[in-house]
Amino acid sequence: EALFAQAGIVAVAGLGELVEAAALLASQPVPAGDRVAVVSNAGGGGVLAADACTDHGLRVATLSKATQRRLRGLLPPGAALAGPVDTTAAVGTDAFRLCLEEVAADEGVDAVLAVTVPTAIADLTAALRTAQVSKPFLAAPLDQAEVVQMLPRSRTGSLAPDGETPAATPGPETIPGYAYPESAARALGHAVRYHAWRERQHGCVPELSDTRPGEARALVSAFLARHPTGGWLSAPAVGDLLSCYGIPQVTTRLAASEEDAVTMAAAFGGPVVLKAQVSGLIHKSDVGAVRLDLHGEDEVRKAFGELSAAFGSRLNGVLVQPMLSGVELLVGVVQEPVFGPLVVFGLGGVATEVLDDYAARLTPLTDTDADDLIHGVHAAPLLFGHRGTPAVHTTALTSILLRVSRLADDLPEIAELDLNPVIAGPDGACAVDARIRISPAQPQDPFLRKLR
Repeated sequence: EALFAQAGIVAVAGLGELVEAAALLASQPVPAGDRVAVVSNAGGGGVLAADACTDHGLRVATLSKATQRRLRGLLPPGAALAGPVDTTAAVGTDAFRLCLEEVAADEGVDAVLAVTVPTAIADLTAALRTAQVSKPFLAAPLDQAEVVQMLPRSRTGSLAPDGETPAATPGPETIPGYAYPESAARALGHAVRYHAWRERQHGCVPELSDTRPGEARALVSAFLARHPTGGWLSAPAVGDLLSCYGIPQVTTRLAASEEDAVTMAAAFGGPVVLKAQVSGLIHKSDVGAVRLDLHGEDEVRKAFGELSAAFGSRLNGVLVQPMLSGVELLVGVVQEPVFGPLVVFGLGGVATEVLDDYAARLTPLTDTDADDLIHGVHAAPLLFGHRGTPAVHTTALTSILLRVSRLADDLPEIAELDLNPVIAGPDGACAVDARIRISPAQPQDPFLRKLR
């Protein structure tokens, strides 16, 4: 999925969705934006279409006052004009066709979705076929038996301005018609995202001249010399490796005793965090190895005593860090057998596995890829000042993503990297906890058949 997103490939979940998307992309121009005008002679169908558009990342267009005035002169009393447009069931064929043309001419509309049902007054198929709509145009005739059908457009539309010669209907030869408005909206969502990919700046991979890849390779080689099968780096080694690539880390002190912890906490001048340093311990929060938001000497002493009692002789000391505020995020790397390193970004802390909200891109990341990652998670509004909260320093966050990408690209021995959490705030972003697993780099074809 990450490869497809970066390469502009339209990925679908099944054969039906494939046919829906292909019908639109093959017959209509790609929408220039995500603003969709929904026009229906059945209010309920229009509402379903509008909801489906929202579900697939589209915006229901609000028509201009001028367009609404013109529609008021065309449509029966009681019609909804702002958007979605409900023409009411009393609309005739000519009025519905003119309505579609007026709506499509609105500058705030990028595509038109017509939802129709046959009534005793009119069968609106003729209006769909003859409407002079030059923007992307698709329909959902709710009486249609076929899931997707290509509706041929009439080669002559309404009368020409002189009232004598038929005017040729501009635009594509056919209109995709869908049995359900949800299918139409899903296909339109694919087309809009494809256009966004085509228009985006593809970016460049930055130089990052301040990195020290030679020193990083030496560190990894030394570790593999001691552990030929690989394993997890120690906390100091993790810190050294990240510093080779300029990845910011929270200031950390290792306290060997309770008095050391108290002294170090006082030096930070604010609330602190204590973490048990135990060999082989990867997920500290899962086993109660973290104490947060400690104020003053008494709380630090109490927390140190609790960690000492919990881990006993296994405790190699206690890490002391300042307590940071901001949004907890995850930046990670996993090795994909076919495509190589994959950079993962999402919510951090305990929310990582609970909410499963993350995005991924293949290395090497461009600056545009990093921006896509930041905007690609559902929780992205939290990073840009949601409900009055200060926006995080996205430039600092982008820098971390690009530096992690370079690290993973330079060192194929990085089997797994996890910066969780990365605390991002208005003044910057830095890794608070990190773990890295090293394994011998052995390039191989994952699909090559071999004896067990």
